[in-house]
Amino acid sequence: MTNACFHCGETIPASANFQLLVDGSQRNMCCGGCLAVAECILTAGLNDYYRLRSAAAITPSEGIDDYSRFDQQELIEDFSTQDGSSWVSRFSVGGLRCAACAWLIEQHLLRIDGIESVSVHLQNAVATVRWNPQQLSPSAIFKAFHALGYQALPWSATTRDIQLQEEMTGLLRRLGVAGIGMMQVGMVAIGLYAGDFQGIDHNSRTLLRVFSLIITTPALLYAAQPFFKNAWRSLRRGHPGMDIPVSIALTAAYTASVVSTISQGAHVYYDTISMFTFFLLLSRYLQLRVSQYQHRGTSLPTSARKITQLGDSKFEWVGVKSLKVGDLISVQPGETLAVDGIIRRGTSSIESSAFSGEFLPVHCGIGDSVMAGSGNIDGNLDIEITQTTCDTAWAKIAELLEQAQASKPAVAQLADRMASHFVMLVMLLAGVSYAYWYSHEGGSAFIIALSVLVVSCPCALSLATPTSYTAAIKALSRQGVLLTNGRVLEQMRNVSHLVFDKTGTLTEGRPHILSCRVFGGISDETAREIAASLEQLSHHPIAHAFKQSSKVASTRYNVENGEVVSGAGIRGRINGKVYRIGSAAFCNVPRQHHSAHLNVYLADDSNVLAHFQLADEIRSDALSLVQAMQNSGLSLEILSGDNSGQVAEVAGALGINAYQAGCSAAQKLAHVKNLQAQGAVVMMVGDGINDAPVIASADISVAMTSASELTRTQADVVLLDNKLHNIAVLFSKAKLSRAILIQNLSWALLYNLMALPLAAMGLVPPWLAALGMSASSLVVVLNALRIGAKQTDSTSHAAEATPIRNTLTTSGAYNG
Repeated sequence: MTNACFHCGETIPASANFQLLVDGSQRNMCCGGCLAVAECILTAGLNDYYRLRSAAAITPSEGIDDYSRFDQQELIEDFSTQDGSSWVSRFSVGGLRCAACAWLIEQHLLRIDGIESVSVHLQNAVATVRWNPQQLSPSAIFKAFHALGYQALPWSATTRDIQLQEEMTGLLRRLGVAGIGMMQVGMVAIGLYAGDFQGIDHNSRTLLRVFSLIITTPALLYAAQPFFKNAWRSLRRGHPGMDIPVSIALTAAYTASVVSTISQGAHVYYDTISMFTFFLLLSRYLQLRVSQYQHRGTSLPTSARKITQLGDSKFEWVGVKSLKVGDLISVQPGETLAVDGIIRRGTSSIESSAFSGEFLPVHCGIGDSVMAGSGNIDGNLDIEITQTTCDTAWAKIAELLEQAQASKPAVAQLADRMASHFVMLVMLLAGVSYAYWYSHEGGSAFIIALSVLVVSCPCALSLATPTSYTAAIKALSRQGVLLTNGRVLEQMRNVSHLVFDKTGTLTEGRPHILSCRVFGGISDETAREIAASLEQLSHHPIAHAFKQSSKVASTRYNVENGEVVSGAGIRGRINGKVYRIGSAAFCNVPRQHHSAHLNVYLADDSNVLAHFQLADEIRSDALSLVQAMQNSGLSLEILSGDNSGQVAEVAGALGINAYQAGCSAAQKLAHVKNLQAQGAVVMMVGDGINDAPVIASADISVAMTSASELTRTQADVVLLDNKLHNIAVLFSKAKLSRAILIQNLSWALLYNLMALPLAAMGLVPPWLAALGMSASSLVVVLNALRIGAKQTDSTSHAAEATPIRNTLTTSGAYNG
C-alpha cells in the first residue's frame, strides 16, 4: 500500500481509509475531499485526467477556491439535472443539527440572485437547489454553504456516507471525554454534597473543587464545542436556536463555579456541566446513528468484465461508469448485473423479483433483455449494454424514490416545537431577573439569573421526546420490530389505510409443493426422494421446495453424471437409471397441465413418474393480522407486481376485497398518492425494489427483513423476524409511547412553569436549581422506561394463525 494520495500526492494519514476504483485498481486517498473530487472526475468520464496529468492535484481545502472545479459542465451534470432554462442540483450537507439549520440555509440561499428555490431535507441532509445558470455558477452555491459554516459536496451515497462517518467519529470522541468527565466529577460531587450536610473541612473542599475544575475544563472546551459553534452561528445569522440557552447555561455555570472555587464561595456546578454536556451529545450521536442506517448506499457492482468479442475468455476489469452503450461485458453465475442490456451469448435463470414481483427466476437466452440489479443464477452470459448507469431501470426507480422523499412532509417533533418557543422566554426572563435584582437589594443578580437559566434549562423538555421514543424503539426491537424513524410512533394513531405488497410480504416469497400426483406404481415418498436428490445439484429457488419436502437427508440417493440444464431442468443417473426433473418439454410430457401454479414433472427414460404443483405460500400469521387490522377499522389493500391469478387467490384467502395485480413501481406510487390526496394516512408494507418509491412516499412504511436493501434503508420500520403480527405490536406500543410522551411533556412544562417564577423571585438557590433540573430529567427518563417494562396486550404475543396454504386452489389434475 502506497503512502501517497493518488489524487493530490500528499502523505496518507494512518487513520485514513478512503479508497476508489480507478482503471480497475483500488486507489488510496488521503481525505474525503480528494475522494469526492476523484469520484466526480471519474463519474464525468474524465479518466484520462489521471493518465495525462504531469503533477498531482492540489489538496482540497476548506477554502472557497476549490469549488471552482465544479463549474465544469461535465461535473455539473453529475449532481444536477436541467429543468427548462434552470438547473436543479443536489448537495450533501454536513453539520446539520436541527430544523433551525435547515431554515437558516434555505433563508440565506434564497437571498442570492439566481437561486429560485431551496429545499433542505433535514433527515437526509440533502439540499435541493434550483438555480439560473445565467446569473450564477455552482461554485457560488458552494461558497454560500461555506459562508454559513456548513460543508457541502455534490450529492452521492458515497459522499454522504463519508460525511456521516466523519461526524460520528468526531462526536464519539467528544462523547467519550464528556462521559469520563461526568463520571469523575459525579463521584467528587457526592463528597461535596455530603460535606454540605455533614460538614467538611476547608482544605478538603478546596481540593475536591479544584479536582472538579481540572476535569470539567476539557469537557467544556472540547466536548461542548459543537454547542458553542452552533450558538454563535445562529446568533450571527439572527436566528436563535436551542444551542443558545444551552451555551449560556454552560458558560454561566462554569464561570460561577470558577469564581466560587477561587473566592471560596458557597456552591459550584461542575457536575451539572458535565452531565448536561454528556446527555446532549449522546442524543445527537444517536440521531447520527439513525441517519447512517437510513442513508446506507445500495450497492450495485462498481466494476465489470469488459470483453471485445462474444465468447472471449480474456477480459478487462473496468469501472461501470466508464461503460458505453454497445460495449460487451461477461457476467458469471452468482453475480449481480450492473447495467441494462441484451443477452448475446449464453442462457441462464435471471432473478428479477425485485422489479417484477414474481418470486421465481425467469429463464433468459439470446436476445432477451436483462436489467441492472437482477441476479444471474446459473449460466455464463455475454451481455451487450443498452443503457448506461444513469439511464437504467434501477436509476429510474431511484429517481422515483428521490421524488417521493422530496415530497414527503417533514413532521416536526412536538418537543422541538415547544422548546423553540421556550428559548426566547427563558433568555428574556433571565435578563429581566438580572436587571431587577441588580437594582434591588435582597439577592445576588448573577446568582438569581443563573438559577433561572439552570432551573428552566429545557433539559427535561428536550429529553421528553427522545427518551420516550428511545424506550419504545428498544422495546419494539426486542420483539423483532426495528424503527428507523421515531416519527412513526406519533403518526401511528392517524393510519387509515394499510397497503400490502403480495410476494415476499403476505406470502413467503419462495415456492412450496402444494400437491404431488404419482404414476406407474411409484410411491409418493420415493418420488419426493428422487426429486430431492436431483435438486441437490441446483441452487434454483425451485430446488429449495424439494429439499424441504424431503425431510430425511440420509434416504436421498447418490446422483451420477448429474447435469443442470439452465431454464429446463436436471438430469442424472440414480442406481443405473436416468431420471429427469423439470418442465413438461424437458420430461417429454405428452399433455401438459395448465393452472395458475407452477408445474414440475419427474420422469425416467420412458414414463412420467410424478407431477408436482408448486406455489408461493401465504405467511402463517397473515390471516390473524388482517383480521385484527380489519377489526380495528383500517382499510386494507393489496398492490402487487405479480400479474398472475395468485393475487386474487391470496386476497380471497385473507378476506381482502381491494387488490390490484401487475402494478409497476410508478403505478403503486400513483395509487398511494391518490389515497393521500383523498385524506388517507397510508401505511405501506413491502419488500421489493419496486416497492422502494412507494415505501418512501407512504406516511408510514414497513419492510420485511428479507426485503431488498434499497427498500429496507428507506423504510420507517423493518420487521426483523419477518413476522407480520408484529405490525399489531407496533400499533400497541405506539399507543403506549404516545401516552407516556404526553405525560413527560406535561411534567416538563409543569415543572418549568412552576420553577421559573420561584427562581426569578430568588427563592431557588443555584444548587437547588441544579438539583431540580436533574430531578426533572430523571423523572422523564424513569417514566419513559415504563414503555419497555410494560408488556403489550395480547397482540405482543399474538398466536399465529393456522397456515392457510391449502386454501389455495390446486385444481386441474395431470392427464397423463
